[in-house]
This record gives sequence, structure tokens and C-alpha cells, in this order.
Amino acid sequence: MVRRLILLATVCLLAGPAAAQKVQSPEAAGFTQLFISPCGEPYRGRAGDPYPVVLWFRQADANHDGAIDKAEFRADHAGFFDALDSDANGYIDGAEVAFYERQVAPDVFHPELFGLRGGIWLAQYQPQGQIKDATRRAPREMLGAAAYGLLAEAEPVRAADADLNGRVTKPEFLAAADRRFARLDKNGDGKLELAELPKTAVQR
Repeated sequence: MVRRLILLATVCLLAGPAAAQKVQSPEAAGFTQLFISPCGEPYRGRAGDPYPVVLWFRQADANHDGAIDKAEFRADHAGFFDALDSDANGYIDGAEVAFYERQVAPDVFHPELFGLRGGIWLAQYQPQGQIKDATRRAPREMLGAAAYGLLAEAEPVRAADADLNGRVTKPEFLAAADRRFARLDKNGDGKLELAELPKTAVQR
């Protein structure tokens, strides 16, 4: 319930007083940094703040021991699932996905609302001395949340729909959490520390 209230408060902040007519750009509200957590939840920061991966890490690290274990990682996914499952029927359907994409992170999934184009072009260069063919030094376009997340997933909520039936159940969302944790836990010690997490593409 607490997380749902925080989520709705964020929506109201980004929407502004004319929410019914037009969604306000997060940049217009002063947020210039964006991190999309592994479960898809956006965390925003202002200029001069630490990159907002820190905000997510502090929330997910429930016992504040400086590490996120698998149980905490799953709990983080479960909390965001419950926040999005507005009718508490055990799955996130099309209307709830649309709310997530158009209200929670509109600049990520619907940049046209702000007159922006979709995707971010990121220059992908090999380390100096390892490439000779300049034609291979091409930028790469990353769509949706890919540039802002640890795992480069374009849409983390939809990505959990394992059977592709158009809705995400809680078991599917938690199974996605397990897969994501395994990918991030490179050394296999059963915990994630902030220093060992990869940088997002926008950080790099």
C-alpha cells in the first residue's frame, strides 16, 4: 500500500495540475537523471544528485546491510507488481500496463507526448587500439527503458510475460526476478552490492 501511494504521488507530480489534458515532462519538473530498476520502476534525480540507482538500491536493501539478496530482490519485484496491480486480481493486464507506460514513465515509453522521438542514440566505440575499421564505429539506438536499466530491457514489465498471453501474473513477475538476479549476480555469491552492479548505458 505504501509503495502504491508513492507511485501515485509520483504520477501526480509528473502530471501537474493539468493531468487530464497533458502529462508534464519530468525534465520540466526538475528531474534530469533517470534509472529504471530491474523490475521496471523509475527512479529520478536532479542535477548534482547521485545517479538514482542509489535510490533503488537503498529501497531494495530492506535490512540495510549494504547488499541485496535474492529474497530482497524478489520482494522489490513483488512490491512494484502490487503497486501496478490496481484491482488486486493477481495479474497486470493491458490497462495496467498502459498506466505504467503512459503515466509512471511516459517520457520513456511515450516520448511523443512531449514532442520527442523514441530511442536514444549511444556511440558504441571499441577501446582505443582494438579497432581499425572506422565504418564499424556506428552508434546504436536503444529503445524504451534499455538505456536506463542494468539489463538493457526495453520494457521490463512486458518482458515478464513468459507465455505471451498479454498479461503478467505475479508468479511470472517473480520468475523474471529470479532470472534477472542470476544475470546480475556475476560472482554467484547470492547477493548484489552497489559497487558490483553494471553501469547503465546513459551512465557510461
